[in-house]
Amino acid sequence: MGRRVPRHSFATPFDDEVQEKSGAQLFLAGNTRFRPESVTAYEVGSRTQAAAALSVSVAAFYNVYDDLRTIEPASSTVFTPLYWGNLMRGDTYGVEAWANWQATDWWRLSPGLTALHEQLRFKSGASGLLGLAQASDDPSSHATLTSSMDLSHRTTFDATLRYVGALPDPALAHYYEMDARLGWRPSRTLEVSLSGQNLLHARHSEFAAPTGEYITRSVIAEARWRF
Repeated sequence: MGRRVPRHSFATPFDDEVQEKSGAQLFLAGNTRFRPESVTAYEVGSRTQAAAALSVSVAAFYNVYDDLRTIEPASSTVFTPLYWGNLMRGDTYGVEAWANWQATDWWRLSPGLTALHEQLRFKSGASGLLGLAQASDDPSSHATLTSSMDLSHRTTFDATLRYVGALPDPALAHYYEMDARLGWRPSRTLEVSLSGQNLLHARHSEFAAPTGEYITRSVIAEARWRF
């Protein structure tokens, strides 16, 4: 299967009307001539039933971006206020793969992998403020492994281990995390569950300082009654 899809986002009030000040000085202002970014996406892939208990899907993609957001000075002689500009373009490409394996009649494993490569560049006349990292600080790889178990006709246990690759700039190391859920349905109308997120670490960061915040481990107990 393959497809080519042109896509356009829409400018927002943040793009047109934002005003940020440093003291009394206007530091950043919206731009009424700001254009929404555009992307033309190409994708080709295949889905195969490799065996009765195994299905595999692989897709390659190539995206062409234009009018990506940049930050530009007021003029060549006046630095502030800064304005949004559209002086960046680039390409991203990569591969996505995932599978479902019914290991037994009560246990299913679902791995997934994404590999991404980005090539961004400024257009002629761009200031280059903040560098290319303002639009390209993304992990080059991401992987998951989900285990789904029917421990009995009333009890299920699901767990997902995920890997997120390192961020390039600002740099942040790769990390592993896991989410899990144990569910019990004692009747047709009642379900009780215990869920945990980010179970491998007490806390972790997904974006580098100073803007990044730590995400903490969490556990939730839930009961649902259906009438």
